[in-house]
Amino acid sequence: MALKQIIKDYFTFSSKERNTAIILAFIIVLFILLPFFFTQHPKKAIVDYKLQQTLDQLEINAAKTDSAYSKPNTHNYYSATKDENTTFSPFEFDPNTVSENGWHLLGLRDKTINTLLNYRNKGGQFREVTDLYKIWGIRAEEVKRLLPYIHIVKSSSLYQKKEYSTTKYGAIKPSIVDINTATIEQIKIIPGMGNGMGFRIFNYRERLGGFISLQQIKETFGMNDSSLQLMTPFLRLNSTIIQKININTATDFQLSKHPYIDRNMAKAIVLYRLQHGNYPTIEHIKKIVFIKETVYQKIVPYITVE
Repeated sequence: MALKQIIKDYFTFSSKERNTAIILAFIIVLFILLPFFFTQHPKKAIVDYKLQQTLDQLEINAAKTDSAYSKPNTHNYYSATKDENTTFSPFEFDPNTVSENGWHLLGLRDKTINTLLNYRNKGGQFREVTDLYKIWGIRAEEVKRLLPYIHIVKSSSLYQKKEYSTTKYGAIKPSIVDINTATIEQIKIIPGMGNGMGFRIFNYRERLGGFISLQQIKETFGMNDSSLQLMTPFLRLNSTIIQKININTATDFQLSKHPYIDRNMAKAIVLYRLQHGNYPTIEHIKKIVFIKETVYQKIVPYITVE
């Protein structure tokens, strides 16, 4: 009984103590709940998804614009390169007959000149001055610069649609000509010349540097034995008039434009020169392993070390 009385006395509160405990409990609860009353909860923003998409697209476009101005244009095949270093020395010319050197004097770039020569070698012709616009890669400002100097020599036999010629020359009598110096006008009246063949022979001669044998004419696109036999009596050959390429100064691009020198051979010639110095004689080119004797004999008339 004494223990029960002690426990009862310990857990028994007076009226004053009970009131104090209630007040303390109320204060504690009040402090716990107080932050919830004074904390501001932001309202959930109403998102305009269409406006957000518009803003996102504007940011993407701005990023593309910045990158376009900060990076060089790699999609333009003829962007500013060393090919831009050209000089313009104008003269009156016919785009059907002007030589490679002539195109250089007219201020065109190497790649454009190569395209022009390939176009003519395949039988392409310029009938009007504005036909120059059709050449792939040529710039409008380049054509405008050249237009005042273009003079196309027109001929009725030049623009026949058939490959074989049915023209009767009448008073125009074919004469014997040197194939290495003859003009297109002299070549095209030779018997056996079909439409465009005169141009192709002329252009192939320019690329080759001159013929050292009449048999080389057969290498012209579209030429055959029967046509060559028909025109041979009207041809003579001065093989001393040959344009040669200096293998000590030429670039691989210049070398590869020759019909007998492909791209790999041109690179090998230049690489060997860079590694061992200039070629003292033409024969040293045979030290390049894949230039065999047959290849050497074919190209040797067209190269020099001087």
